[in-house]
Amino acid sequence: MKDNIIILLSILLTAPACSGAAVMESVLTTIVPSAAVVQAVPNSKNNSVINPENGFQSGLEAVFNVKTNGDDSTYDFVISSSIDTLGGVKSAYVMNNGKLYLMLGNKDNLPEAGAVLDILSGSPVSNPNVIAYPVINNSPYDITPQTYNGTLCCKVLSKGHQDMNISQFISSTPLVNTYSIGEDSAGVYESVITLNIYRKP
Repeated sequence: MKDNIIILLSILLTAPACSGAAVMESVLTTIVPSAAVVQAVPNSKNNSVINPENGFQSGLEAVFNVKTNGDDSTYDFVISSSIDTLGGVKSAYVMNNGKLYLMLGNKDNLPEAGAVLDILSGSPVSNPNVIAYPVINNSPYDITPQTYNGTLCCKVLSKGHQDMNISQFISSTPLVNTYSIGEDSAGVYESVITLNIYRKP
């Protein structure tokens, strides 16, 4: 019996000490880069009917919903516009006496490039099939006209949000001498508004 006890103690003393002898962790990490998603929000103010006598319409509005996975100050939000002409696609924004206007062009009878240049001159006289309307800022975001990448645009100043609606409002009364019952043909007049999102450097 005594011999058996000695053998048992010898086995216990020579057993390897496994518990806590070595511990190592491997940490896995990945980075989710900043990203933004934008979509147009259709509404009743995307369309209007122009009064053929004076060019007055009920007001237009383009609305975009923007979602980001971080603070929106990571990006520049820039609203651009375009109009189809016989001379190709042109920017539809124009400054006149310090105010921003948006040109709408006849989709069925494309205006000549000269009609757009007439409005861009600042003193419109004759511009068949192009009508300019004031852009007004009723948005809760500061939207300022400026040149971005060489083109007149509207820059939206960041507010630190992740989910927001950005709107572009077009007023009802045409810029003087840009609507003419004799020069502007019946048809659909349109401008394409685009919200561009650029990651800041």
